[in-house]
Amino acid sequence: MANDWAHDELGEIKEFWGKYGRVLVYGVIIAALAVGGFFYYRHYEAQQRVLAGALYEEVLNAASQGRFGLATAAAKKLEKSYAATPYAGQGALLLAHFAYEKNEIPAAVAALKFAAHKGRQWSVRTTARLRLAGLLLALGHPHKAWAYAHITRPYGFRSLALGLQAEILAREGHKRQALAAYAKALKGAPKKSALTTLWRREQAQLQAAS
Repeated sequence: MANDWAHDELGEIKEFWGKYGRVLVYGVIIAALAVGGFFYYRHYEAQQRVLAGALYEEVLNAASQGRFGLATAAAKKLEKSYAATPYAGQGALLLAHFAYEKNEIPAAVAALKFAAHKGRQWSVRTTARLRLAGLLLALGHPHKAWAYAHITRPYGFRSLALGLQAEILAREGHKRQALAAYAKALKGAPKKSALTTLWRREQAQLQAAS
């Protein structure tokens, strides 16, 4: 009787394996590949961060030595080869600064757009958006500047964003909205700063012209 039971069990196992064995084998293979791929990606990602970090250090060192050509080349390499790392956005901010100092405005705009759209850290993206908005406004493109200055959740950058929005609104002739934006910007701005002085002066000029 025990032999009959064992025979039945073996038969059921064979039947089950015949029906589902291939699926199980493929499932195990796929799971093994997925786990292996995950750990490989984590290792690759860590390696990329290390290489990008070293390259970003090169950007900083070259800039501190006044070797802006070398710093620019390293920052461009960061953007091209390590775009997925946090250092690429930081490098793009520096690249924009170098380009602006050399009066290469299109290159500065391109670097800021990269940082604004592809920077990994929120602070980098927000900084890039505000700098780009200011640059576009200075270039005479207030409508384009508004797209970057209008940030839904600016948090610690709220006063800067509002100040830029006020400048854009004033440039486009929306005096009432500009005055309201200046008032909000000044509420959260430091009492003594160059920007606060500028905004107060522009606010007073708008009020006088109303």
